[in-house]
Amino acid sequence: MSRTTGPRLRIIRRLGQELPGLTTKTMTRRPNPPGQSAAGKRAPKVSEYGLRLKEKQKLRFHYGLTERAMRRLYELASRQKGDTGRNLLTLLESRFDNLVWRSGFTRTIPEARQLIAHGHVDIDGRRAKTASQLISIGTVITLRDRARNRESIKVTANAPLLERPAGLKADLDKMSVTVEALPGPEQVPFPVDMQKVIEYFAK
Repeated sequence: MSRTTGPRLRIIRRLGQELPGLTTKTMTRRPNPPGQSAAGKRAPKVSEYGLRLKEKQKLRFHYGLTERAMRRLYELASRQKGDTGRNLLTLLESRFDNLVWRSGFTRTIPEARQLIAHGHVDIDGRRAKTASQLISIGTVITLRDRARNRESIKVTANAPLLERPAGLKADLDKMSVTVEALPGPEQVPFPVDMQKVIEYFAK
């Protein structure tokens, strides 16, 4: 299970981008990059490589992937027909942990990954423990009894922090979601320059 350790707010301050899948914290109170000398000073010039790295890191930290897993998805996307950038975003949005989060059952993707690892989520009636698997259309994601009775999960499911994508049909009485359409690249909840991401991996 991939896990981001350390202060998550520091990560989003360094990237200059709030990542709702990583943390519910925002940069409202501390918008500057981390470091005592960062506030009030002109931002240093960033190299072309630095810009590419930053865009790639946005995706890696938001979806909670290791560098190896990120490259593996890029290679898969590059072998598919069509635009590699759009293919990569579609694959990222199709991950099981992301769909549990987008369904509104958890507040962040790390919470969704923990829920899956502890065996609290079913796929088509069978217990699933692999957060990284790619989900296809028609799949039914259901919380098991111990999870669906948690008050925190009930609150989050009834008032998700992000709007639930139209392709995820929720039945909150059963705490289940049917995947009628996968979230597309347009529904990634933060701006990312995919051309720079592709250039990073291509180099």
